[in-house]
Amino acid sequence: MDDGYRAIGTEPFWAVTVKGSTAVLERPDRAPVRYAISRNDDPRAVRFLGEGFSMTVTEGPCSDGMSDAVWSDRVAVAFGEGTLNGCGGLRDDQGEP
Repeated sequence: MDDGYRAIGTEPFWAVTVKGSTAVLERPDRAPVRYAISRNDDPRAVRFLGEGFSMTVTEGPCSDGMSDAVWSDRVAVAFGEGTLNGCGGLRDDQGEP
């Protein structure tokens, strides 16, 4: 998770990409929103926190609801418009042909 992290969700579709001290929230019907963040770890979760934004990552497994893929992490994103739930980390089928 040191070189970046990506989380996704469905119903509604969304994605968050974390690189360094920036998180970008993307949704199909809106312009991307950037947040300056810091990372806080504890034994139960990794949290990316910024003004008006928090993303909590906990150990999965997690199903994205749209495919048969299972992700390594469960993700909750809270921001000014509410909370989005989804998955992140590694997919169980990554690396297979």
